[in-house]
Amino acid sequence: MNLRPQEKTYFCANIAHCDDARKHKLITKSGSAHCSLCGEALQFARWKTHWHKIGMYVGTLTLAAVASFPIAFPTIHHHVQFKSAKTEVYEEDAIVEIIVQRTQFFEQTQSIQFNTRAGTAIAGQDYTVLSKSVFFQKGQREQIIRVSITPDSDVYERNETFYVSLENVAAQPEHLVVIKEAGVNKDLLEKGHLLVSSLSSLAADLANDLKQLELLSEYLSGQNEPNPVLVNKFNDTSDNIQRAREKYLFLFKDAEELDPNVIENALNSQLEILKKGEFKTQYAATRVMKTQLLEYLSSRITNTPQWLDALRQVTDEDQGSTIPTNAI
Repeated sequence: MNLRPQEKTYFCANIAHCDDARKHKLITKSGSAHCSLCGEALQFARWKTHWHKIGMYVGTLTLAAVASFPIAFPTIHHHVQFKSAKTEVYEEDAIVEIIVQRTQFFEQTQSIQFNTRAGTAIAGQDYTVLSKSVFFQKGQREQIIRVSITPDSDVYERNETFYVSLENVAAQPEHLVVIKEAGVNKDLLEKGHLLVSSLSSLAADLANDLKQLELLSEYLSGQNEPNPVLVNKFNDTSDNIQRAREKYLFLFKDAEELDPNVIENALNSQLEILKKGEFKTQYAATRVMKTQLLEYLSSRITNTPQWLDALRQVTDEDQGSTIPTNAI
């Protein structure tokens, strides 16, 4: 169907042999450039205007403009607001309910559009992304917006936030939603504390053995006929360090399976316990181990010689020292 408002018209110039030409009949081309009666080539006459088609265009555009007016120029509502500025919700609550209220115009019906917007929470992962409307019936003063929260209790996270905003309300008010951390899975906490406790003891043992090996080495190297008991002690200490070194790396690998925040909390708890008990060497060794473990979890790069050297220096640094009250 041809909807163009104007078309070219043609005529046949073969007046001697063609009735259409003698009648000056105007022809609209339909795929052929020749007269259908005599076969003579057609000549351009003029443009033909279809006013009814122009009327259809104008009518269609008018209807489209009317239909799109609410979208292009939405109604802005006044005296609509959130009942409170902030809502706190725990992950396991699954849904947060936010109250929207009207303060005037109760006799009207109103459709209020709202959207969610990410803060520190991840849209679509920590909460459901929404772009919808709530509808106030005549006489209705309050409506409720409900947003689903996605629980993730196996991972330790800080409190997270997102926002709900009223789009077609004056000043576009926003409501803050705080997703409070529900806590960590108890099994993960226990695993983290057991692993850190083992590493703490192992770090202290390594610090003592490395220092002892250094002293034995210095002593034995200056003896022409070293004491066999001390030689055996040197060999036993070397074997102990090798076994402890392998276990140290093994526990670092185990830590990869746990959330780094769980590990860091367990490390801080262990340091608090050691500080209160005045276990100076183990406290110092655990502080060194904490730095090494967190760096390893971040980079996955092992540097055993440097780690052992740092632990060897622990006993030098804590001779006659006290645990600082503000150090963890």
